[in-house]
Amino acid sequence: MNPTLPFPEIEDIVAPVEPAAAQAMAWGWWAGAAVLAIALLALLGWWWFSLRRRLLLPGLPGHPDKAALRALEALRKKAAGLAPADFAAELSGIVRTFVQRRTGLLAHVSTSPEILGDRRRPHHPPPPPLVAAFRQILTDSDAVKYGSPAPPSEERLHALIDDAVAAVKLAAAPLSAPEAAAATAAPPPLPPAPSPPADASPA
Repeated sequence: MNPTLPFPEIEDIVAPVEPAAAQAMAWGWWAGAAVLAIALLALLGWWWFSLRRRLLLPGLPGHPDKAALRALEALRKKAAGLAPADFAAELSGIVRTFVQRRTGLLAHVSTSPEILGDRRRPHHPPPPPLVAAFRQILTDSDAVKYGSPAPPSEERLHALIDDAVAAVKLAAAPLSAPEAAAATAAPPPLPPAPSPPADASPA
């Protein structure tokens, strides 16, 4: 105690010590905030990578033909155990998924005539030419799905899968030079409008 101070007992007051539990809690908050920040950064990075990949490859997955061929082979293995309507619905779903991923056409919310361009919606452009490769598949699968006169044999089911495999491979094949030129060429100009008939000369 210092007798020269006006209140000598103040010199002996010791500052309170923060409890260890409070210190640990503060460190815990900081650690939790750091983990949360790292998780948010990782999530943001994943989202940016996914968005950039979708911009570069809008028809995800990058090889829709491979995904469709795998699905068709899986359907082939279980075709014998499926009812004809279930088989046709799954086959049609595989084809529609491929068409949608390959062309951007909303095949899953369109009927087969709409996909093929036989019954176009107002203000909708005609389907891409490669859709024509699936005309017979969609027609046959609809016939089986909605009740054909006689249930198809197992050989017929496998033939439908073979046709779908061939159509997918045909649609996925790169265009040759003449085909590419035809696909990108401008449409032919419209014919000139007929000229109005000349006025009859007065008698």
